Amino acid sequence: MEIPLFPLPNLVLFPHIVVPLHIFEERYKLMINGCIDRSDVFGLVLLHKDAEEETEETIHRVGVTARIVDVERLDEDRMNILCEGEDRFRVLRFTEKTPFWKGAVNLLEEKEQQTTDVLYEQVAELYRSVSNTSAKLSGSPETELALPESAKDLSYLVSYVLEIDSEEKQKLLEMDSTAERLRMLVAHLTDVLRKLEQQRALKEIMGKVRGNGDLGRPHTEK
Repeated sequence: MEIPLFPLPNLVLFPHIVVPLHIFEERYKLMINGCIDRSDVFGLVLLHKDAEEETEETIHRVGVTARIVDVERLDEDRMNILCEGEDRFRVLRFTEKTPFWKGAVNLLEEKEQQTTDVLYEQVAELYRSVSNTSAKLSGSPETELALPESAKDLSYLVSYVLEIDSEEKQKLLEMDSTAERLRMLVAHLTDVLRKLEQQRALKEIMGKVRGNGDLGRPHTEK
């Protein structure tokens, strides 16, 4: 099928994730209004890191179809929209460039494997640990996370929220195997948790140093 494409830097959408977008460029006002009028989806795709312009070479070929679920109309025909990711796709060829990109795409199937139960638990536990450690560092209350029941949806959620480079997220998006994505997430989460634990240990040390007051300062005899 052919869909309009929305290339963006630093944003990788995943299925079942809802994201807000601010629409202000004329070409994308036209594109989004067309999608609203026809109840069509558009494709969110990532621009390559440090790309200076949009070309067929600087737009990643794997993206996610997005459906508009809410619209806030602003002045000068600008819009705030909420869109929900639906399906992963691959661009087979670009069919149009002006006024906005279009591409012929095919939807990608996810290869779920029967051996994801252990990986699901690993990712869920690591994600909870990262969340709790982050809360302790910021002084925020810990909250009980409501996680998706399916391994595939968990892999999408954690891939989206994880604070890693957008090119790394793109690699996760392009994986066709849920198990492979979960294994990669175990590695990423383990690294993030290690760094957070180091920050927490340093924060505790600095707190003890500050608590010592004048300890270690030279005293001048009167």
